[in-house]
Amino acid sequence: MKHNLQQAINELIEEWDLARDIRQEHLLHLIEKKLSQSPDNPKLAYLRAELLRKIGQTKQATQAYQEVIELTKQRTDQRGKKLIQRVNKKRQALRNRLFLFALIPLLFIGLITTYYWYSHQQLEILKKQDGNPNQFAFTQWLAKQQASKLISNLQASNPNLSFDFGSNATKSGLNPMEFMQSLLSPEMQKKLRRGDNDSTKSNNSSEEGKPPFKCPYDQHIAQCDSADIPSAPGNKRNEVVLLMNAYRSILNTEKDCEKLEKSIDKVGEQLQWRRSEKSIKADMEDYAVGCFHDQKNHKKVIEHARKLQCANDPQFINSIYWYLTASEYQLGHPEKARNMYKCFNKAIEYKEKYYYDTASVAARHRESGALAWLYFNDLDTAVAELEKARRTIKETPSSNQVLNYVASEIDLDLLETYVTADIDIDKFEKLHFDINSSGYLTDGYKQIKDTLAGIFYLQKGKNEKSINALHNVTQRFKQMPEYICSWDWSGFMRGLDTSISNDALRAKAKSLVVATNCYVPQSTAERIKKINTVINSLKN
Repeated sequence: MKHNLQQAINELIEEWDLARDIRQEHLLHLIEKKLSQSPDNPKLAYLRAELLRKIGQTKQATQAYQEVIELTKQRTDQRGKKLIQRVNKKRQALRNRLFLFALIPLLFIGLITTYYWYSHQQLEILKKQDGNPNQFAFTQWLAKQQASKLISNLQASNPNLSFDFGSNATKSGLNPMEFMQSLLSPEMQKKLRRGDNDSTKSNNSSEEGKPPFKCPYDQHIAQCDSADIPSAPGNKRNEVVLLMNAYRSILNTEKDCEKLEKSIDKVGEQLQWRRSEKSIKADMEDYAVGCFHDQKNHKKVIEHARKLQCANDPQFINSIYWYLTASEYQLGHPEKARNMYKCFNKAIEYKEKYYYDTASVAARHRESGALAWLYFNDLDTAVAELEKARRTIKETPSSNQVLNYVASEIDLDLLETYVTADIDIDKFEKLHFDINSSGYLTDGYKQIKDTLAGIFYLQKGKNEKSINALHNVTQRFKQMPEYICSWDWSGFMRGLDTSISNDALRAKAKSLVVATNCYVPQSTAERIKKINTVINSLKN
């Protein structure tokens, strides 16, 4: 989102020939001035809302996002009305043209009949028993010419329509003249109104020739309602992108999962999700899954994970099974959770074969290790998956910022398993050094790293090293304006029951976990107090 905003600002600076170092407040003023002249510009309106949010005017930003939503809805309604008007106008013009061309052969037949009547002073009647089609060769030839011209005109304006005289017309016993008149039938009108069916086909070449993902342990696959499958024709609409970004920005503040759920359904009902917009639909469903997961509403998590599955975007396969594994376990369904975990690993194999990306595959192995440890108490699998993830990155011939960041998160997970397994101190410190030197951990993750180090040195009897690590945690807490992380300590807390045999040391370790657990509601002062209590006990 940050990248998209900066890109939009840079494009605006170039378009308006502004200074590169222009202040955001000044740029916001220019945008508002421009909007007063052209208030129906959704791009500028959305950029205004983003700038308001970035400079801290949350209330005004929320109002601006709502205005973007209303504006895009109005523009969509207006475009829909104009489209209907254009279709009706084209349809009427086509109907008039068809009627005109249908009359032309009849006029020619009338002229020819009149000519013969005046020539012979009487109408020549052809008896049925004397009927010879060759006597009407000119009439049939003329009808064919007119029909051919009509069909050519229709095909020129509707390249996807097909009229085959050699098959359909002949088999049905229609001559060219009769077939031309049949174009005005209700069935043919329906064909004309449908337009080009080929444009509805997906042109995503990146998925061509790749089979859909299937997991033998998931019986729910392919059981989708039609409303959950983006299938409407047409290209991706910018209005829908802006609308979903606006909803996302508002809901980031409100944390209203039900409102997000209704917004996804509303777009599907009023605008219809297009096949080309399946990535947008999938992204919003994934956002809804995460929202309900944070609320521990596991039934809703499963419901929207299945809706995300029906969007059929390969990017989200592992995300689906991560949430399904966690929620089924939390609902007390261990066998279902294990099957979903098996599907998670099958999805990794599928990604490795058809959508290989080093950072993504490594991250998925990391998540596999975390799931094995969190929900199945399988320390061996957790270590194996994390070490596999680490090798995936280490063995790649090239490196970049993304890979380094993923590697640092993998190392942090591996550090947790090493503390639980109580490995030798040299192996721990080598990994700890790699994490400290990576430079890619956020402040929230640094708190996790130093807490783990403090607990490891505590159980090894290295009190001075433990105090230094915990002192880093308290100092960082004092400097952090807000403590934000996404770390699940439940597996580690469970492992402490066996990894530390000394009751007093185990109690200290659990106290440190509670102090650093971002999901435990407590003030920063309370967190620091718990850590200082442990530090003082180690000093004594």
